[in-house]
Amino acid sequence: MKWRSVFKVCLSIFVDYCSNCSLMGLGYIANSKYHYTERLFWLGCVLLSWTGSYYLISNYMENFHKNTVSMVIENMPARSVVHFPSVGICEVGYTKETYQKLENMVEQLKTDEDMEYNYDVEDFMLRIVYHNLYNYGSIMSYCVPYKNCDGCMRCPEEGYNIFAAKVRANCHELFKACTWNGQQFDCCKYFHSIQTTMGSCYLLNSIQLVEKGGPQWFNMEVGRSTHSSGELLLNFSKASSAYILNEEDIPHILLTTAQFTHIPEGYAGKVFFTTQNVVNDPLIHSVDQEIRRCIFPDENANTNYSKYSYSVCVTECLKMAQIKACNCSHHNMIIDENDESPICGYDGLFCLDQKDLMFPQTTIMQPWRTNGLVCQCLPSCNEHEIRVIGKQSKTEEGNDRSVLFKLLALPTQRYRRQIVHENLDIVVSVGGILGFFMGASVLSLVEFIYFFTIRLFSTSYLIHYDDDDEDEDEYADDYDYDED
Repeated sequence: MKWRSVFKVCLSIFVDYCSNCSLMGLGYIANSKYHYTERLFWLGCVLLSWTGSYYLISNYMENFHKNTVSMVIENMPARSVVHFPSVGICEVGYTKETYQKLENMVEQLKTDEDMEYNYDVEDFMLRIVYHNLYNYGSIMSYCVPYKNCDGCMRCPEEGYNIFAAKVRANCHELFKACTWNGQQFDCCKYFHSIQTTMGSCYLLNSIQLVEKGGPQWFNMEVGRSTHSSGELLLNFSKASSAYILNEEDIPHILLTTAQFTHIPEGYAGKVFFTTQNVVNDPLIHSVDQEIRRCIFPDENANTNYSKYSYSVCVTECLKMAQIKACNCSHHNMIIDENDESPICGYDGLFCLDQKDLMFPQTTIMQPWRTNGLVCQCLPSCNEHEIRVIGKQSKTEEGNDRSVLFKLLALPTQRYRRQIVHENLDIVVSVGGILGFFMGASVLSLVEFIYFFTIRLFSTSYLIHYDDDDEDEDEYADDYDYDED
């Protein structure tokens, strides 16, 4: 009986709501004075109207997600200033160069003074320290012949990160001179070390390492008001690879579009490029990442680096794939002492070598790939377009290597990422559709809440109170009968 009374209360509230609400058509359906055919007619009209509003809102939301953000090209102001891109320098291995530190470390692997020096072990460690010398299958070919040899020097089975840190050149050993527009500056004051898939690299004006505009940020503004020619000349003493990057990017073994290798002694190169900036409207931050299809550097999305970028995302993706496949990651992937990721020993590197995760194919960056390793990485919202116009190289006398980066021309246009639809447009458009098809408004929502909360509870309470009064009256009648 109790559940039946609750059902009756809910049904009466629903009929009362349909009879008095502001939604068009429901009053005709709930009114019992009309013939049932007329009420069925209005029921069909209401259902048709609601279906039309549902499809219109669905199409609008789909178009809203696809066309919320647009990219346009606009002219740059005549006196605008352009920031010279960030530059990265990574030491690379060169088989014709002598590495005294490496030889000393290999000498320490001797267990006996009479043990002969093993050049295969040296070649193995050279490929472990310098990623550019690695080739598929090299992990097994150098070490397996000496695995069961008692009187032979064997390959070390762990501690490769410590080995690489001691062998690779530091900043003062790597750089000879740095010049900006003919004026020399201190290289190691502005170039800072960072760990990448290429090993330890040095970056100039990277927001991953220093604060933009801070004391360790080298001012390289180019514009008509600065009278700057936009030339950066770098001299090295070791074989190196130079990268021209966005300020949030890092060098990567798979991203070689803006990589320039300087290996032979006396190599002198020139790189001519142009840049086209990207600016974002302030309201872009309010749009979801999947809608705007980019991530701002400050939106640190599951990365151990301080800022987000596409190259950082690909690095973290490769690292996670290595850990998933072999339960460890390459020692180049260990960012700093706070990184607790497992480091691969000999067996781990052999696993990475066999599964082609030491130097994988660039197809992992293709979002349409369906098998194997896939990196779903979005670009950075601040990522500028850097175009290499041309390169020149020659060989000079001496042991140094050099590269000259030259901004060929100041940009006259730039990209602007702007919002076509705001969140307020959703409220206006959806509200207009609901009002046109159903006569709905904000007060319609208030009505619904009122009828099914306050009205429902108050009616239930009154019915319960009346039931209690009836029970008391029956009890009083029984008591009077007993007295008689």
